[in-house]
Amino acid sequence: MFFRRKNRQRLFKILVFILGLISTAGYAQDIESVIKAPILTNNGGLSFSQIGNYIPGDTLNRINPYSYYISGNMNFSLFSVVNVPVSFAYTNNQLNHDAALPFNRFSIAPSYKWITLYAGYASMTFSPYTLVGHETFGGGVELKFDNGFKFSAIYGRLQKEVRPDSAITSAAYQRMGGGFKVEYSHEKADIALNIYTAKDVVNRAFYSDSTLTLKDNISGSVYLDIKMINNFKLNVEYAISAINADISKSDSVDRSFKDNFLESSGDLSVHHALKAGISQTSAIGTVGGTYERVNPNYTTLGAYYFVNDFENITANYSTTIKKIVNIALDAGYQHDNLSKQKVNTNNRFIFSSNVSATITKRLSVGASYSNLKSYVHIRDVYKDLTNTNPFQNIDTLSFSQLNLTTSGNVNYILRSTNENRQNLNVSFTYQEASEQQEKTDKYSGSKIYNSVLSYQFSLIPQKFNASTSVNYNHNDLPNGFMGVISYNLSLQKVFFEKLKLAIIGTYSRSFNDSLNLANVMNIRFSAGYTFQKRHNLNFSIARVSSQSMSRDNTQYTANLSYNYMFDFNLRRKDKKLNFEGNF
Repeated sequence: MFFRRKNRQRLFKILVFILGLISTAGYAQDIESVIKAPILTNNGGLSFSQIGNYIPGDTLNRINPYSYYISGNMNFSLFSVVNVPVSFAYTNNQLNHDAALPFNRFSIAPSYKWITLYAGYASMTFSPYTLVGHETFGGGVELKFDNGFKFSAIYGRLQKEVRPDSAITSAAYQRMGGGFKVEYSHEKADIALNIYTAKDVVNRAFYSDSTLTLKDNISGSVYLDIKMINNFKLNVEYAISAINADISKSDSVDRSFKDNFLESSGDLSVHHALKAGISQTSAIGTVGGTYERVNPNYTTLGAYYFVNDFENITANYSTTIKKIVNIALDAGYQHDNLSKQKVNTNNRFIFSSNVSATITKRLSVGASYSNLKSYVHIRDVYKDLTNTNPFQNIDTLSFSQLNLTTSGNVNYILRSTNENRQNLNVSFTYQEASEQQEKTDKYSGSKIYNSVLSYQFSLIPQKFNASTSVNYNHNDLPNGFMGVISYNLSLQKVFFEKLKLAIIGTYSRSFNDSLNLANVMNIRFSAGYTFQKRHNLNFSIARVSSQSMSRDNTQYTANLSYNYMFDFNLRRKDKKLNFEGNF
């Protein structure tokens, strides 16, 4: 009883605090616009999907026979001043093998003029060297003032605890993190300061015999952007990160005051990063230069992945020619082994370019090239072809480090009238993956080629769409290669303005340098019906059959989903409350 009373007292204090902020900020609000605005408005939607799977003869329960997914979003607005967006998602199915990154989530972000509060799952970015969009379960705040100041803060759980005896997931400590950022923007200069800290939480009951190490990290950066005369700009950012890779070694060491910010005993190291740039914009375009240096082993727990141990010196140029051709070029020099601890030092010329052009009203082309190191999610072509669950891999964080990426795209409109539209597209991508991957060896040292030829056809008055494509994916592995060629056909037709039918078929063949590995046929039929403009019912059934060297397999999947949209408002009219809604 005392506990409940205590919680109510805390909740009351929080509400009083929030209302106090709102009332203080609302002193200068335009009273007339507030009076005319609706008292309360709301819009949102709900979605509920059920998926059933059946594999004839399956005695190993390789797939969940039934799963459901519920999601929704609502946005409340009070007097068109206070905004409260709310979203949530829930499923009974664990989507991947990383339980530290759950799919089930809830978030709310009420805002009033210059203040926004975050609760539930949220993310912020302070700097590329401290906090970089890492999802956090907790709370945050953003304050944007009219005088150019902005304050951001966030705190919460970065990683969920997973016991080491889990059968299907990797063990992980619970990781908590938080920090703040202060910014000031002016027409002549921008300045920002941020500090972020994250630390693993020990639980001896789970990890007394574990080989996992407890980490502790604090990082911060200072950013300055000066806008000078004649469109000349100078920017610089300096960052520092202190990380203790194993704070468990400091368990028997006496704590000091500074240990409240970072465990000073254990495997402690401090690293630095610096980035500076200059640019000038004129009639011929924008010309500039950039210098970046990131120390070896520089990392932050506020980022999922990080590239370190390099020094770059680059020049860049961008321009637009007659509003037709857009060009962006970066070229320079890069080397690693900054601490001289490696046997070999890699010195290389780095270059990235992006060119796009609208040659005619029908023809547009684009091309890009980059040999800068980056992390990307490489789509598994075979999984895409055999996928029967639209939510599959929805929360994946499986990234691979690339050393080179190049792509090209040509789009040509064959015909475009009020009656008919036809489009032809050709694209090509080449990627080189690093031989050393941080968390996966799946694409280590691979050279991946992907090409697509597609054709779209539409009869606009009849609301009929058809498309077909051929996709070829070639993966050169260190010990051979694997190729996948697929043929796709999609037909869609709308009847009576409310009923939409579609059939999609895909046939693919995967092979290596000596064997035919598998043949896969994926056929999906779907029907969607909309009634009263607010309700949408969708049903689909899919059959995936595969023939491989080890076994033949057939899987059936049915998906029934319901989507609902609504909105309403409550306003005062003629001294009476008037409620209007669309449900």
